[in-house]
Amino acid sequence: MYRVACLLLVALFGVVYAVPSQYDSEQVWVAGNLSYPLPSNALVGGFDSFGYKLYVGRVNFTGTIAPCSVKAATGVAEGNTELFTFTERAYQLLTTKDNMDYEWIRSYDGILEDNAVSVGTSALNERVFICRAKSVDGLIIGSLFLTKKACLIKGLTTFNYIHLFDKYEVLIAVPKTNAKYY
Repeated sequence: MYRVACLLLVALFGVVYAVPSQYDSEQVWVAGNLSYPLPSNALVGGFDSFGYKLYVGRVNFTGTIAPCSVKAATGVAEGNTELFTFTERAYQLLTTKDNMDYEWIRSYDGILEDNAVSVGTSALNERVFICRAKSVDGLIIGSLFLTKKACLIKGLTTFNYIHLFDKYEVLIAVPKTNAKYY
């Protein structure tokens, strides 16, 4: 009986940890690196302390699809998961769609805003959303894990340190209306 219980417990952990991260396919993401031209409709999400534009991107890092800040001038994407910070040279860029409006709205304490843009899921199958907050490093894109109740952002000047912001902005995408006003 003990062996059966142990096998069931091991199988349960195996199923939970075997759930692969999945990309969110509601938005249009295009491959990017320094070799590819920057799409004209790539979404700007912030800026660093030197004034460089930071584009909204995503990276699959250690089983988590994580949002990242992409600096087109250097071709580098920087971001974080719930535990790790990363710097990558291969990423995907979020591009705008003609039938959608993209907006940053204020939020706090891990509240799920209507129409929030997700990049995908974590290794534990938790949806990961795009957030940003203002710090000494600029207006930086981060990862919103609802269970953490904060926007997690990699510090650019404090390397390998994750800052938590309980007040931040969340990226939302809403369909454009075709109403005409006279």
